[in-house]
Amino acid sequence: MKTAIISDEFTQDPFTAFEIGTGWGFNDFEIRNAYRWRLPFCPSWVADKTVAAAKGYGVKVVGISPGIFKPVMNVDGSNTPVSADTPAEIRRHIDELLPRSFDFADRIGTKNITVFALPRGDAPQDASVPSVVIETLAEVAEKGKAAGFNIRMENNPGSWGNAAAPTAEILKGVGAAALKLVWDPANSARSDTATDAVREGYPLIRDFVAGVHVKDVAEIDGRMTWVMLGDGVVDWKSQLKMLQSDGYAGHLVLEPHIQYENEKYLVSAVRDYVEKFGLLGH
Repeated sequence: MKTAIISDEFTQDPFTAFEIGTGWGFNDFEIRNAYRWRLPFCPSWVADKTVAAAKGYGVKVVGISPGIFKPVMNVDGSNTPVSADTPAEIRRHIDELLPRSFDFADRIGTKNITVFALPRGDAPQDASVPSVVIETLAEVAEKGKAAGFNIRMENNPGSWGNAAAPTAEILKGVGAAALKLVWDPANSARSDTATDAVREGYPLIRDFVAGVHVKDVAEIDGRMTWVMLGDGVVDWKSQLKMLQSDGYAGHLVLEPHIQYENEKYLVSAVRDYVEKFGLLGH
């Protein structure tokens, strides 16, 4: 299994990210944000500088996560909400934002694009996934396939595909080889605390995995909190063994999320995270 890291996990400047990341031994990166903007829905100079940084450092971009079917931040800083109940905004994501994502992916040299399963609002965890979610993702997957891109849904807190069970429901509902999964067991554990994300969750989605995000989470003072790798509830040693047994040959993408808990000494903390990841023997 290959390793990569999300560039904005330790700095919002892609030049700095690639300089530090390559110094840690990474050549492969996933692209999400730069200068506090979600790429490519940003001022043109942000996208231009990110592409220039990737080419300048000669790094490989293994995927982009443009935030399709997440609320979009506009140039004025406001957010445009999207949900299963906003058909016009769903169409804008499909007809306008998705093609822009294709263009940016081409510019930066990747065929892998991550999307999400629409915000679930306050729906209970055991609620059935609305048909519009499945139909929307099926359409996006087919459009991606026709354009030569790999569409991969990430299970993500707050979305209809937040944990393993609803994610499996979505992927089976779409039933298309064109839609694969970026599996994030920590996201699953944060969203469904009653289920062991690795032992009980992973078997539900193992046939769809095309990417893996690596982070950890624990309950602290009654709140699920992102923590240092190995300090949380995700059994990463078992997860890596299961992935290896299944013949997974994709990337393990580090996504520490430490910046959401404490930005102080962030680079040092992520460096420690990288070292702990190495000790897992992946």
